[in-house]
Amino acid sequence: MAELLPKKGPLEEVEKLKFSQFLTSPVVAVTVAGTRTFYLHADLLTAESERFSKDLNGRFKEAEKKAIDIEDEDPDLFGFFVEYLYHDRSILSREVQHYSEYVTLARLYAMGERLMAPKFQSYSLWRFTKSLSSKTFISDESICELLRIACTEITERVREDPIRMHMFWYGGTKITDLQKSGMFHQLLCEIPDLGKHLCLWVNQFQPTKPAMPNELQYPRFKPESEYGLQHVPEVPPEH
Repeated sequence: MAELLPKKGPLEEVEKLKFSQFLTSPVVAVTVAGTRTFYLHADLLTAESERFSKDLNGRFKEAEKKAIDIEDEDPDLFGFFVEYLYHDRSILSREVQHYSEYVTLARLYAMGERLMAPKFQSYSLWRFTKSLSSKTFISDESICELLRIACTEITERVREDPIRMHMFWYGGTKITDLQKSGMFHQLLCEIPDLGKHLCLWVNQFQPTKPAMPNELQYPRFKPESEYGLQHVPEVPPEH
């Protein structure tokens, strides 16, 4: 008896489609935090997010109504994900221009984990780490926010999460200045484990930076210009 092949999941590699082909799928109303509704194409959502794939391909009311409510996200932050889906150009595709953008990138990475969108996460991680070094200036307030995100929004695992490593490492390089900050001392009181994480990275080398994601090296979509030339009639040469 022939062995049955396993069904492919929504995030497995498949032949690339043209962007226009994704736009032929049904439109889904995604309401974020009960305040803003985005009307997005189902195939784009399911191709990038396993969470959306489960909602729209399962036997749930979301699949029948083509409507999804997301209560635990910020509408403005979710807007970056929408821009990523449709434009392929955003904060993820350019150099960091202000230190506050490191906080935005960290939040996008955390949101990518909640949306179960690994490609989106890899973009965020690569952009976060690309220009980060011990000489990078980030304000004490923003460093504290990065450390808070690392401890409260990103899952702690046995094998440390890569963006958490870079956050703790960078915090360790600035520990002398942070110890003068009242905000930092308050954060240590709120998150007792933070001190333990930082101590592990004081005087350590920077973690290995991830390679550029494949999606940045190669287009996410098949070019629209790839038209089937076999349909074009041949023109006989002139004599």
